[in-house]
Amino acid sequence: MIDSPFDSAGLRWLDRRVPGSRPWSVALPVGVGCGLAAAGIAATAATLLGAADRATVAVVAGLATAAVGGLLGLLVAQLVQSLRQLHQRVTVMATRDDLTGVLNRRHFMLLAEREWARCRRYEADGAVLLVDADHFRRINDHHGHAAGDALLRDIVRVTGGLLRQADVLARSDGEALIVLLPQTDPLGALDVAERIREHVASLRLDWQGTSVFTTVSIGVASMGASHTSLDALMADVEGALAAAKAAGRNCVRAAPIQPRRNGEARPVISK
Repeated sequence: MIDSPFDSAGLRWLDRRVPGSRPWSVALPVGVGCGLAAAGIAATAATLLGAADRATVAVVAGLATAAVGGLLGLLVAQLVQSLRQLHQRVTVMATRDDLTGVLNRRHFMLLAEREWARCRRYEADGAVLLVDADHFRRINDHHGHAAGDALLRDIVRVTGGLLRQADVLARSDGEALIVLLPQTDPLGALDVAERIREHVASLRLDWQGTSVFTTVSIGVASMGASHTSLDALMADVEGALAAAKAAGRNCVRAAPIQPRRNGEARPVISK
């Protein structure tokens, strides 16, 4: 769960027990409770004061207090709803990139840590892609940052359209994206990377009568025996991306394929 100033045990308790679309689930119990308590207090007061018509006193006091209690309950329900909505907005802000709408790197690393641990435990396949737009600063310089932002959003859209529901896409930093591919072997990861590269290369953004485009360099790293930590896997994918850039950009390069922990060999492939 994402840490935030609103991520408390109290709010989680309310989130489980207060449906956001039914404020009367809070208002009604509060109002009824206030009314019953008021009626009892009024009847006791009438008895102690010796009022002639105790029932009238109790009913009037009870109705008046029930109305106040109902209003109080409604206000409490609205406050709970506002807190839940604020909690949801803060959670989105803490997990999503403002520009592209995909996950941010911080939340991606939390998910990747869990997936890495699962792969280590069950010796399952998994891979990470690091996708970096080539010479993106030139686009910002020649067409403006608004054009660069629009092109980056299009790259995210195209990339996301090539992924499965189980895959995780995030913005790493600047013009770089990072992709987690659970249950994907090295060949499958290379295939996904190459399809992303091809689709981005054919992407054209019509910006103020000008066609704006770019290519991407992609590093690929598959989980293996030598990856004793997620940091080791990330170091491999960053090295693979550096190799793709050194090879002239607009290409895919894979880190050396590691054997499984059980010693099973895998093909060493670079593309």
